Amino acid sequence: MDLEPEDPRSQAHLFTLRIWSVEGVAASQWRARLQDVHSGEVTYCADLDSLVACIEASLRDGDGAPVTS
Repeated sequence: MDLEPEDPRSQAHLFTLRIWSVEGVAASQWRARLQDVHSGEVTYCADLDSLVACIEASLRDGDGAPVTS
């Protein structure tokens, strides 16, 4: 079983993720900036659920099906 794809660019996704805390009135809140390294697309997220949703959306191909190896 080969864990690496033959052409890593065809199925690999590379992101940079920045996470920081924002001081709120009642409590701190976390924010995130996700950037797709290949396309340069940047997404800002206000919570973990939206961050995961953004990553999952990026891992899908054009017809909405999950990318498989």
